[in-house]
Amino acid sequence: MARRSARADGRRRLVGLACALLAAPAVLFPRVAAPADLPLMTEEARARLLALGPWPAPVPISPAAPAQQAAVALGEQLFHSPRLAEHGAVRCASCHQPWRDYSDGRERALGLSEGDRNTPSLWNVGLHRRFGLDGARDALWRQALRPLADPREMPASAGHVARLLRDDAALADRYAQAFGTAVPADDTQALEGAGRALAAYLSTLRSAPTPFDAWRDALAADPRAPAPSASAWRGALLFVGRGECDRCHAGPAFSDDELHAPFPADTAGGHPQATQAMRTPGLRQVANTAPYMHDGRVVDLCDAVRPHVQGQPQVSLTPTDRTDLVAFLYLLTAPRDESAPAACRPDRDGRPSASP
Repeated sequence: MARRSARADGRRRLVGLACALLAAPAVLFPRVAAPADLPLMTEEARARLLALGPWPAPVPISPAAPAQQAAVALGEQLFHSPRLAEHGAVRCASCHQPWRDYSDGRERALGLSEGDRNTPSLWNVGLHRRFGLDGARDALWRQALRPLADPREMPASAGHVARLLRDDAALADRYAQAFGTAVPADDTQALEGAGRALAAYLSTLRSAPTPFDAWRDALAADPRAPAPSASAWRGALLFVGRGECDRCHAGPAFSDDELHAPFPADTAGGHPQATQAMRTPGLRQVANTAPYMHDGRVVDLCDAVRPHVQGQPQVSLTPTDRTDLVAFLYLLTAPRDESAPAACRPDRDGRPSASP
């Protein structure tokens, strides 16, 4: 009888322990949000998210051939060389800094003097069809030479570039390996060769796969695959849904490469080139490449998403919407701080509302 009573007491204690564990605070057993707890992902939304990959995208030109490898090596050396500019004070990497995701963190580019445009990142530039913030050039090698023609950036004449290629034995040898001929006697042809070498190097700049890519690939197999956070899940559905962000930020590079009219805030604010259409920028590594917009006037992603819906009465973004959208944009950056971005604050008097 005593043994039976002891066994009963033991069972009661086990049941009591189990109940206590089930009732324990959530901090002891953190609950992972399942897709069932979040807004429904329709088949259309899933298809539009899948269309933003896979990544990495195919490389248009392969660096496998020896000649192509030589062109890439020549372009990389020119990109980092201060001798490419006649004054020797600025190089391509002065504005497109590799440690800053090939941007510079400034509102406007600074060469010999300050320009009127923000320095765009060079990640994945080889995937574009148009080049420059205004999409004014249809070939990457032409765009690569544009700073040499701008007296505010790193001006250099065709003669200067040609002499650099001819007089430097290592550069001349790489030129011959890349193009199968000595540096041309014609300075303009030599300058074009330098541009094509720079383009060969720039075409190899591919950003790393991101948390979005891992989630996108999981979604391809399972429509209920959870996003890294509930906020990012909601932001993704906003990106391809009500916000229609993917209409312009389309494809694996998150850009349709089309020119778009300025936002209403641009024309009203009298900003430089306010009436000029701009090419859709890609969004990969976007969390690392502030400030934003073509003139760098926006320093925070919370504010960067606001002008996109101004003048569109059918789309209204609450602070929570913008917070979710920014959480999704953070998925497009790797590596990154794993902490969640700060919540977006409400707008005040129509002025920017950067998060703290």
